[in-house]
Amino acid sequence: EPDLLSAALTDAKAELLGTALETADVKLLGTALSRGVKEELLITALTKSRPDTLTTALTKAKSELLFVALSEAIPSLLATALEDAETAILAVALTESRPDLLAVALQDATPENLRVALTSA
Repeated sequence: EPDLLSAALTDAKAELLGTALETADVKLLGTALSRGVKEELLITALTKSRPDTLTTALTKAKSELLFVALSEAIPSLLATALEDAETAILAVALTESRPDLLAVALQDATPENLRVALTSA
């Protein structure tokens, strides 16, 4: 999607854009830039992630679950997940979740409950 690519190139943090381009699985990068992904959510991922959580999302996720996260999440909850998650738990969430339940978690959870779900502490 040209508009998503343009937004990614102009609005992303340089470090995170570099991480995405250097580490992403090509298929998952294609998913992140596909029709239906919300620009605001893509930019959230490219500005609020830690490099290790972005790498996890772009190398380990199932395409369908990455698409859910980038098309259905509430931006602040996606930011919470990408800022606070332990990478091993994030990888499980992005590979083993039911798509409908991942969507609910990224739409209806409180930030604190999401933090608890994505960390072992």
